[in-house]
Amino acid sequence: MSRGCVVTLMFMLGLAPPARAQKATLEGVVNLNTASSEELRLLSGVGPARIRNIMAYRHKHPFRTVEELARIKGIGRKMVRHLRSHLAVSGPTTAQKIIRPTGPVVTPPAAPEPPARPMSRPVPGQRTPLPKGEPAHKAIVNSRGSSCLPPP
Repeated sequence: MSRGCVVTLMFMLGLAPPARAQKATLEGVVNLNTASSEELRLLSGVGPARIRNIMAYRHKHPFRTVEELARIKGIGRKMVRHLRSHLAVSGPTTAQKIIRPTGPVVTPPAAPEPPARPMSRPVPGQRTPLPKGEPAHKAIVNSRGSSCLPPP
């Protein structure tokens, strides 16, 4: 069975989506001057080479502003703007990855409604309940006549 069929089957059964459908987001800040390589790895787009460059730069002179990060080879102003809310040059590193589902919450399908009961045959002269909006003269079932009138 292909992976697509398995995912579709899991969706139909109301099971949790696979781990690949969930996205890890970063919450908190990373201090550029004191963060370890593992903490710097939490930043999106920062890999091993950029981590080495950041650590070498801060070893020579510490970061005074977040914008100085754009001086690192492979990191531009656009990346700094993207990461700015998660960067700091003082204080503790509080960053951590939080996994949240990216798609809509999958709920199990509702139970099907029970089938409607078959309608019984009307009894001559018996009044049937009126549907809303029906005139009263349609309520009397006169298929074989009534007790007052002979059958047609």
